[in-house]
Amino acid sequence: MAGNPSQESKQFIVGTFTNELRRARDCRPGGDTISHKERSLLLIRSLFPKKRPIYRIIDWTFYPTLCEIYFWMDFIMAQYPEIVTGFDIGRSYEGRLIRGVKLSFKRDRKAIFIESNIHAREWITSAACTYLIMALLFSRDPDVRELAESLDWWIIPVLNVDGFAYSHEKERLWRKSRKPASPDCIGTDLNRNFNYKWSLRRCTDPRSNVYSGPHPESEPEVQQLIEFINNYIPEGSIKIYVALHSAAQAVLVPWTHTKVPPKNYDSLMYVAKAFVEALYPRYHTKYRCGSSANILKMFSGGSKDWAYAVKHIPIAFTIELPGRGRPKPFELPEREILRTSAEMLTGFIGMIKAVKELGYI
Repeated sequence: MAGNPSQESKQFIVGTFTNELRRARDCRPGGDTISHKERSLLLIRSLFPKKRPIYRIIDWTFYPTLCEIYFWMDFIMAQYPEIVTGFDIGRSYEGRLIRGVKLSFKRDRKAIFIESNIHAREWITSAACTYLIMALLFSRDPDVRELAESLDWWIIPVLNVDGFAYSHEKERLWRKSRKPASPDCIGTDLNRNFNYKWSLRRCTDPRSNVYSGPHPESEPEVQQLIEFINNYIPEGSIKIYVALHSAAQAVLVPWTHTKVPPKNYDSLMYVAKAFVEALYPRYHTKYRCGSSANILKMFSGGSKDWAYAVKHIPIAFTIELPGRGRPKPFELPEREILRTSAEMLTGFIGMIKAVKELGYI
């Protein structure tokens, strides 16, 4: 990828993030520095047991583990409870909590829902999610502030928590979940398990990386996501659904099971192109845009098509972060986390402006 992040984008990355947290801990508008600092420290300490592991603080120079992501989420929730609220959608097959955050700056906003790391090995997606959360909270850039305050943001950084943990601990390129699929095979591709056109192009081989599961919504992680959206988010409030992936470097609209375009294809493509065109002048990174069936391959049971067809969310995308054309497409170097995340943020700015122009929010 050509070029480097501009100075403007750097002003709200690692240094600013650290400084903002320090100011939040040490200063209160009314003064009272010591008591506020003591209160903040007690609050942070109360989040963790006395004998807790030492976690690295996320600064977008490394790929964080699930525990480090959750540690970071707890910290920002404790510091900004009026803006950031935590939620969990349930537990995975191995019993891990699947957690997310909601960012809400103003009342009565339409919502965007982002799910990330449904495929375990796509580490850049959860790293970019934490960067997005940080930017929405701390950036003073007018475009980012407009982005942040235009919507309620529901974000799940890691959906496939079992697979993600396994990819950190045992097998870096693990993709699927960890629930046994047969006596000698582990895992289902969670992005083939949603109940929309599931049987049309399903994979029935448990040994395959794209195994669709024994039946639609057979996997607890998919069940929990669907139940949460159905029961805990007001019906009709989600106007944008983003499934964050790597490494095809593309913005993908429905459908995955057919090349026949959806009803509002022109609007979807207008928004997809806005994402691509927003980031190119600054970063010179070329994203493709089009339907999943045309750009990648046909399959069925994906989350994006489910969101669009079953939940009637009018703007539903898969955003595929970079990696295409590299020898190790799913192992984006850590030195590129920051740039890739900043690119994505810029794309979101263009995307949301286009959604507003079309009157969806």
